[in-house]
Amino acid sequence: MENLENKNSLEQVKEESLTSDSLKKLASFYSLFADPTRLTIIALLCERELCVNDLASVLDMSQSRVSHQLAILRSQDIVKYYRKGKQVLYTIADNHIKDLFRTGLEHISEKDEEVYLDRKRRGI
Repeated sequence: MENLENKNSLEQVKEESLTSDSLKKLASFYSLFADPTRLTIIALLCERELCVNDLASVLDMSQSRVSHQLAILRSQDIVKYYRKGKQVLYTIADNHIKDLFRTGLEHISEKDEEVYLDRKRRGI
């Protein structure tokens, strides 16, 4: 009798779980945060809007490389842009992204004193 209840319980767990397709999409989303360059862009844009030239200068990268990373982030609604005269400014798409970034940073800083001190020094 116990095995039958356990099977029913496991079936319920299975039915309540996210689908494989949903989990693959979530994994793809989180993979965007696995690249140090993209994380740097996210960190910078969490603080202020910047144009490609400014990002390229801060990152010491070519504009084309920065534009490529921004295109990847735009494709997943991590960043958005708008025109201000001749300038194109980038910003974080919404507060969910800022929250994810800051929560991840807070999480790792609990176990890593160097990250904690870096975070504290920057007021994040």
